[in-house]
Amino acid sequence: MGPNSMYQRALTGLKDKYPVLRLYVMEGNDAESVYLNLGFVPGVLEIQSMYIPTNQ
Repeated sequence: MGPNSMYQRALTGLKDKYPVLRLYVMEGNDAESVYLNLGFVPGVLEIQSMYIPTNQ
């Protein structure tokens, strides 16, 4: 059983329990194409900027 079929099996089990399934993936991540092929559609682009402040 390949990764795509494992995802498909999990999604089939969840589709009747939740009205919407969401996941987050960084733009450009290789997994993005897997999720698109499974039927997910792109949502609103969310950008979170994180930084480590310097000591001054």
